[in-house]
Amino acid sequence: MNIELSFFSILELLTFSGALMLGFLFFTMKSANKRANIFLGLFLWIFSLSIFIDLLDYEIEEGDILDRILFFISLCTAPLLYMYTYQTINRPYAKMLIYVFFPLLLAYLVILFVINSEEIFWILDLIEYMIEIALYLLILKKLQGHKIELNNFYSELENKRLSWIKTIICISLAFIVFDIVEGFIGFEEEIIDPYLYSISAVLGFVMVYWIAYNGFSQSEIFQTTLFVRDPENQFLGSLEEYTVINDEMCSEDQKQFEEIKITIEKEKLYANSELNLRTLSESLQIKEKELSKLINIHAKTNFYHFINGFRVTEFKRLVQTPMAQQLSILGIAQEAGFSSKSTFYNTFKTLEGMTPKQYELSLKKSE
Repeated sequence: MNIELSFFSILELLTFSGALMLGFLFFTMKSANKRANIFLGLFLWIFSLSIFIDLLDYEIEEGDILDRILFFISLCTAPLLYMYTYQTINRPYAKMLIYVFFPLLLAYLVILFVINSEEIFWILDLIEYMIEIALYLLILKKLQGHKIELNNFYSELENKRLSWIKTIICISLAFIVFDIVEGFIGFEEEIIDPYLYSISAVLGFVMVYWIAYNGFSQSEIFQTTLFVRDPENQFLGSLEEYTVINDEMCSEDQKQFEEIKITIEKEKLYANSELNLRTLSESLQIKEKELSKLINIHAKTNFYHFINGFRVTEFKRLVQTPMAQQLSILGIAQEAGFSSKSTFYNTFKTLEGMTPKQYELSLKKSE
């Protein structure tokens, strides 16, 4: 049980201690995503346990009770990440527990304490990998739908996309592949194990510190239910959905949309960096669903691009005023309503085909 120090064993020590400490912090710290952080903390603790076993290099006989208990604990990793993701975006996850995790748990306990057959263990291991992969794919699918919801509700997406979770899933899938290669395909251990160990040590380190970098700044998203959900829990408000009724929209709706644009410009509602569909609908005294439909149909875009279009226009105006001599480009962008540098630069380049700095230089050349 002596730990032989090498580059990769030191890396595993850092990963183990980091995961252990981060899990504790996610449990105890006050944050805007407290409930979801409990799941993330458990995820890290389970991962740290697997690292600890590797560090001890303790030989556990396959099928032994300790081996089964450890494997049972590892069953929880994918469900915990699933619950963290769904809790963060304020979506229910009870069905996954009822129809997937609890039946699997019951079957596992029956096999462990009643049947206790090595062949059955092998099958259960394979089923567990399949369920893990299925849950990870469901998370990726949900994140894709989440992206559409964000664009139709928020004008600022910083710390809301949850893109960093995709990296965690990719690394977790890599671990599954390594386990399958090592346990099922049957390569010579002395040939393949050193490579898998080295790659796993690096990926584990990256995953833990990637979670640390992103997890603490992640807040809960959609803390209240969105209006745009039908009984099937599908998001409404895409351009395709409203194309059918587009020709039937009367001139009054077009007039209402133009009045909305005038009000937004006149009162500079876009200058509120925390503006979203709900706050805008309250300011305009119009239902959220109706406002979303008007934007989708008449602006032919989503809420995110619609509002940031006003901000880009305002930036272009401000950069030609004396304010440009007093503030930096980012400072002017903040005056226009942008709160994120990345959102500002990406939106500006998408709409204008050049960076803000290039635009500023082009103005100076034309003088």
